[in-house]
Amino acid sequence: MLAAMDVVMQEAYGVPSFRLSIERFAAVQPDGLVVVEDGDSVVGTGCCIAYHDGGFGWVGLVATAPGHQRRGIATTITDVLAEVLVRHGCAPVLDASLAGGPVYERMGFVDHGPTKVMAFAAEPPAPGPNDCDLLTAGDFDDVIEFDAVRFGSLRSALLAKVIVQHPSRSLVVRREHRVAGYLVAQEGTLGPVVADDADALSAVVAASLRLDWANPPRINVPPESMHVETLLGLGFELRRELQHMRRSIGLLPGRRECIAGQVSLGEG
Repeated sequence: MLAAMDVVMQEAYGVPSFRLSIERFAAVQPDGLVVVEDGDSVVGTGCCIAYHDGGFGWVGLVATAPGHQRRGIATTITDVLAEVLVRHGCAPVLDASLAGGPVYERMGFVDHGPTKVMAFAAEPPAPGPNDCDLLTAGDFDDVIEFDAVRFGSLRSALLAKVIVQHPSRSLVVRREHRVAGYLVAQEGTLGPVVADDADALSAVVAASLRLDWANPPRINVPPESMHVETLLGLGFELRRELQHMRRSIGLLPGRRECIAGQVSLGEG
């Protein structure tokens, strides 16, 4: 079933694979995977993840197979996923394309500003001394605590899965023995990226850009982020904007200005 979901998402979004994201949903929020079938074929998919401490959850990876669009499949999937989140005591949140925004507005979602998809468009920084370190098991508890205060909810299971998937591409920066920022460099994406100031962000991003990349990395920047100017200065460019939308919740908790990059557009 997970492989079939991946095929639909690839066809809908034109991306090689969502396998790692789907695996994270399956491990962390197994009741948050939804499919629509036509006969023996999966023709629609979607996922959600509940952040219980914060009272919100993300809906993402909603996709319809070619030839099955405009039948209300995506709307039905979103309704089901939102109901799953409500059962967990969480209000649904999502990042919508400009085309999808009006559909979600009719479903009661409210626009809360643009999520910026940015891509690195400069030369990688020259080798030099790193102000950050590889994130190790000894850092994990400190990073989880640091992240929870800023993200607005504890997400230890999700971050553990992301870090395990990318053990040699997870970085942390400390100031006076305290975590000041961290980053996971996924395939093609920087995320999550959380930093308390521009210096901490610059340290982890510059180190990540020295890693091997098949293509220039992207980063999905939430609307509350204070880090857009720093990312522009590091060589990132705006590629597109999505509508960050919420239903039944206004402000999200935490210190979300510190978030420079989401885990993904489907996980927040």
